[in-house]
Amino acid sequence: VREIASYISQNYASDLSLDLLAERFYISKYHMSREFKKAFGITVGSYVNSQRITKAKELLRFSDQQIEAIARACGIEDNSYFNKVFQKAEGITAREYRRKWRGQ
Repeated sequence: VREIASYISQNYASDLSLDLLAERFYISKYHMSREFKKAFGITVGSYVNSQRITKAKELLRFSDQQIEAIARACGIEDNSYFNKVFQKAEGITAREYRRKWRGQ
């Protein structure tokens, strides 16, 4: 399970579906999901999203890239989905996060 978490942390921008991960690690996706939740207390999908949001926050703070480009760099192609996931995780939009961080 730790190998899977490490793989997700290194490949957060890639397609990381349960099926793909299960195939890559030669494990049933149902068994993987149960063991991952048991070990980390969150689902595989939540872990993937947390890794993506962590990277997005870093890019929002330290780069001038457009938010759409940051979303794609973090593995989320749909900008509205990125905004939804970001706001759910942080309580504010990505644009508000950037403004707040920069003191604007």
